[in-house]
Amino acid sequence: MDNSLVSQIKRGLKVTVNYFIALLIFGVFLMPLLSFVKDNANTFVFCYSLVMFLVMFYLIYVEMRVMAFKEKRPQYNINPSPFKGLLYGFIGIIPLIVIELVLIFVSFPEDLLTLKKRLYQGFAGPLYWFSSLIGNEPVHYVISFVLLVVIAFLGYYAGHKDFLLVTFVYDKLGIRRNKKPARREARKF
Repeated sequence: MDNSLVSQIKRGLKVTVNYFIALLIFGVFLMPLLSFVKDNANTFVFCYSLVMFLVMFYLIYVEMRVMAFKEKRPQYNINPSPFKGLLYGFIGIIPLIVIELVLIFVSFPEDLLTLKKRLYQGFAGPLYWFSSLIGNEPVHYVISFVLLVVIAFLGYYAGHKDFLLVTFVYDKLGIRRNKKPARREARKF
């Protein structure tokens, strides 16, 4: 593991890959589920998008946390800043913003404007809930990708500071985790 520019770009593109995984899951399950809900489709897509956002949050957060944990090991001699997740997040959203802008600025005939809208909404699928909250205009779909930078930062910062979100939540809720009992030595008969 090194600290070269190419390596940093590769690590930043992991955010992009995790977004595409969440987008693929979003797209695969949306149409079958949407066929069951015919009346309140907008509400369903909003809720479904929120669920896919949580899946995407988990994927990116864990990836960045593990990356920070590896990078701060002394044998790699990288000595990363706890804010390096911001860099990885910005690197990760650049291709996504470019694709979204192409989808927004490509010209369609008048009768296909609804298709154009569904294309850029669909590409921002896991972030649709946030885009619709802040205004549901084309520019809001581009702005919503900033959430990926925030997630990457939180995950990297947590890994740098050895913070485990699940342990924190369990401690705050007062839930004790069962520890595995010590192994017993094999009995001799």
